[in-house]
Formats: sequence, structure tokens, C-alpha cells
Amino acid sequence: MAGWNSAKESRVGPWLVEVETAQELEPWLGGGPPDRADSTVMLVRGDGPEVRVFLPNALDAAKIDRRRVVVWFRHPGALDAHRLGEFFGDGPWCLAVVLGADGKTAAWVTSDRFGVEDAAFAFAEADNVKKVESANV
Repeated sequence: MAGWNSAKESRVGPWLVEVETAQELEPWLGGGPPDRADSTVMLVRGDGPEVRVFLPNALDAAKIDRRRVVVWFRHPGALDAHRLGEFFGDGPWCLAVVLGADGKTAAWVTSDRFGVEDAAFAFAEADNVKKVESANV
């Protein structure tokens, strides 16, 4: 998977990509870099205790489908405040979002519901949005 992986970007299997900068994050906002195009992308932000508990759950949910990927950015500075608000809304209640085919938020994972089943449901919701969007094209 050469070509998109920068020195600062780390991967844990095909399901987790950690990014540090807006430049590393940008391809994932559009469904993934060329070798992972049409991925269902879950964005996870932050590095607090809840995120550390949630990440293994997100990875378990991602493993259901090879096209699913968890993109983790520890530092919110990877997105400007406006885009951060577009994806995650206001406040810290949202741990993760899953993007639809249009690059907009299709599903959320909140700090009060972050089990494997919650992550799997969010991925499934985004997959359903993608199917509807594809059918309408």
C-alpha cells in the first residue's frame, strides 16, 4: 500500500490509520486514498480515556468489512474548527463519526454508547447511506 503512507502516519493492520496533520487526513475525508478508494471511514478524535476504550471496539467493528477503516487523529488541530464542528457538532459528546459517500457525517458514536455494537451500527448506517446515494445517481 505504498504511495499514501507518510512517515508520520502509522497503521495497525488495514483497519486503523493514525494521522497527525490535515494533509494526512484529507484523503480519508473523500473515502480514502486511491488504493483504499470507496472506504467507509470512521473518524475518531482525541486521546482521552474514553477514546482508548473505544478504539478496540471500533477496530472489531471495522473488521467485519475490508472496506471499513478507522482513522484516528489524536490532536483536533488536524481539522480546523469549522470542519471539526461540521463533522462532530458542538461539545465533546461525540467520540467518532462515520462518513457517507458525500464526505458528510452519516453516523455518530457518542461518549455514552461506544461498545462494539455501537461502532458496528454506525458503520452499517453509513454503508446504508452510501447505498442510497449510489442508487440515486
